[in-house]
Amino acid sequence: MIRSFDDPAGKNPDQFSPRALLQSLERQLSQTRRVTGTKADAAQQLVYDAWEAATGEEEQALIFSALKLDPMNVDALLQAAVYAGLDGEEEIEYLRQVEAAGEKSLGPKAFKEFAGHFWGFIETRPYMRARARLAEALRHAGRLEEAIAEWNTMLELNPGDNQGIRYLLLPTVLTLNRLEAARKLFEAYPGESEFNTVFAWGRVLERFLSDDLPGAVTALEVARKQNSHMQAYVKRHRSLPRGLPEAYAPGSKEEAICYAEVLRAAWEKHPAALKWLEAQKMK
Repeated sequence: MIRSFDDPAGKNPDQFSPRALLQSLERQLSQTRRVTGTKADAAQQLVYDAWEAATGEEEQALIFSALKLDPMNVDALLQAAVYAGLDGEEEIEYLRQVEAAGEKSLGPKAFKEFAGHFWGFIETRPYMRARARLAEALRHAGRLEEAIAEWNTMLELNPGDNQGIRYLLLPTVLTLNRLEAARKLFEAYPGESEFNTVFAWGRVLERFLSDDLPGAVTALEVARKQNSHMQAYVKRHRSLPRGLPEAYAPGSKEEAICYAEVLRAAWEKHPAALKWLEAQKMK
């Protein structure tokens, strides 16, 4: 039985539930005191140890020990959501609270000092992981505008985008036919179409939606050269496996699998583009 982090000894296992997670986190957020210094560092080290744990039981024990030391530890809170099986609106509500916990733990000074290079400072990374989780949950719930807002804020904090959230943002703005936003991403990350399948195939769609058919044809040649596997997934000629590959190389089938779902959603929102793609013969 998994335990609530309010109940690390497991004396009241019935207390563990999505609602208990939210209530406990809300109580922590209402307090003005933050856990800092040695205790916060020790909690984060327990999380790192949990990521390397040999068994699930050992992982859970370490995560809950971390939360006992620091109930606002963002990485531990994110893992607790997995144990609770949160999804849908409950997950979104919880992740918003975790994001708030991360913001409170960092404090306003960090957002001034680290802005523009956020991922470059280790203490900011749990917060950025929380925002990424929230954005993905919003996207899966169909709340695309809210997801885009999260991603845009993350890019403002860290334009270098070490997390690669631009690869989710681009097809999402194309889904909504927000072409100017897509063009800004192409400008901000030049050359991506040469080695990344999202930008390569996203450029094709952007050119088609811009009524630039010659440009779309040229972009399609680049996209097919960059990753020849993606077209079969976009057109649903090939089914996606249940799980994602652990790693991929540019141009590989594994790369196509990693990004096919979000790219396919963008293309399927524009049936005329799919019909056009179907008519384009392979050279």
